[in-house]
This record gives sequence, structure tokens and C-alpha cells, in this order.
Amino acid sequence: MQLEYGLICVLLAIRVVQSDSLQDSKCGYLNEAQLIIQHDFAIPTEHQWLALITYIIGEKSKLPSSGCVGALISKRNVLAPAHCFLLYDGQASAYSVLLGVWNRSTSLDDVSCDRNGFCVLPAQNIPLDEIAIHPEYDPLTLKHSLAVLTLRRDAQLTPNVIPICMPPPSKLNDTLVGQLFVAAGMPIKDPFKHKTWVHTLSRPHCQREYGSLVTSSAIICGYQETNNIYEQGAPLVGIHVNKDTPRNFYLVGLQIDTKEHNDAERDVVASFLDVRPYLNFINRNADFLIVRD
Repeated sequence: MQLEYGLICVLLAIRVVQSDSLQDSKCGYLNEAQLIIQHDFAIPTEHQWLALITYIIGEKSKLPSSGCVGALISKRNVLAPAHCFLLYDGQASAYSVLLGVWNRSTSLDDVSCDRNGFCVLPAQNIPLDEIAIHPEYDPLTLKHSLAVLTLRRDAQLTPNVIPICMPPPSKLNDTLVGQLFVAAGMPIKDPFKHKTWVHTLSRPHCQREYGSLVTSSAIICGYQETNNIYEQGAPLVGIHVNKDTPRNFYLVGLQIDTKEHNDAERDVVASFLDVRPYLNFINRNADFLIVRD
């Protein structure tokens, strides 16, 4: 009884403190102190837009041991690769999304606590209402592999569930080559949410060295600073700086494919779909997107 009471108090304290610090962040919450800490794992209040996708197996929904993730872009919408839903038979089997997941191995109804004693409330499991697949999606080459998911109800925004900002107007024509971004996802071989720096490469170099990763002009590739292979759809985000102060993260792309590299310093190379050419498609199928500039 005493332990249970203590846990409730910890949870309440966390909710109050974190709510105070996040109340002005409607999207893309960024904490510089968290940003510079490069553990293998991301703490629960980092990259809160990560959404895990569940699938129908028989008559039951199931969170697979490996699969796909997406990015929460509004209270009602998630962005994810189209090939997470449509294979060659054209059938969609996704059932719902899980928001606020930090440890995939815990029960959906359980409080999850990290190794430092930070406790996370149970994930929000929200069924899908609609899946809009880009009309030019090609399942053979993965060109235009993009889908906008509409949830059956609004996500409840908490310290662990916050949408990512969309690309600001000032970034729409910027090059993605030779940049440093951040990717967060669920590793295939680890239950905890992770993050890594991503150094982007030029398209000619990617095509020459990793030809299978680059299938269109909307694809950018880069090498990770960690050797974890993330599930498909891991969001790639940039840092929006205003008056020399990092203000928020914004969405750059979604992971489409990965490849292991034999260079010990560059173990994983990943390709990402640049979301900027698809903003009209996204806007037509999503509501209440947030852009900060």
C-alpha cells in the first residue's frame, strides 16, 4: 500500500512539473538539456510524436515485435510510409496506433518506469478511421510511399504525446544534403524508444554506394551515429532555430529503408522520404497541422 501510494505521488508530480514546462509547446517540443544527452535510449518526454502501428491478425489486434511506426502530426492524424499498409495485394491490415509508448515490452495497461525511476502512463491505443495512400505510390520501388492516417478520436496531448511541427516556410527550399538531423524510433532488437543523430549525404553518393536505398528525387539518405536498425517510418526531424535559440523540432522525413554498412563507424545507412514535396497531399487529408516559424 505504501509503495502504491508513493508511485501515485511520483506520477502526479511528474505530470504537474512536465505540464508546466510543456504547456506552451503545441508541437515539436525540444529541450536542449535532453538533446545533448546521447544515451542509447530516448527518455519518455523526447520525440513524443512517435506512433506505433498495430495490425489485425485473425480477429485480434496485435502489436508486432517488429513492424512500422509513424509520426503524430495533429491530434487526429499520423503520417507513415504507405508500404506499411499496402503490399502487392492492395490490402490494408493496420488496425490502430499506439501513442506515448516508451517500452514496447510492457503491457498496454501498465505504468512503465525507466531505469532512473521515471514513470510513464499507459499508452493511448486509438483505432484507425481512414488510411489515405498517396495516389502515385509504387509498391515495387517504394516511390511516393506515404500515407496519412486519420484516427477515430483525438489524441490526448500529454507530456508523452505531442505532435511534431510541420516544416516551416523558411525551410521549404533548404537543401537536405550535408545536414545533421535527429531520428527517433523503436529498434527492431530493443523494446525501448531510441534516438540518433543522422548525417545526410548527397544523392549521387547514395546512389553510387547504396543504390537500392535511393528510388526517387524525394529520397535523402544518411548514416546514423548508432548502429540500431529502426522500424520503418522512424521520423527524421530538424531543429528550428530562432534568434540563436533552438525553438522546436520539425518534421523532415520518414524512414523508408535501411542498410547495414561494413564500416565500423557507419554501421547503418538509412533512406528517408522528404515530406516537403507532399505537403499538398498531407494538407488535403489531415486537419489542424501546426507550423511554427
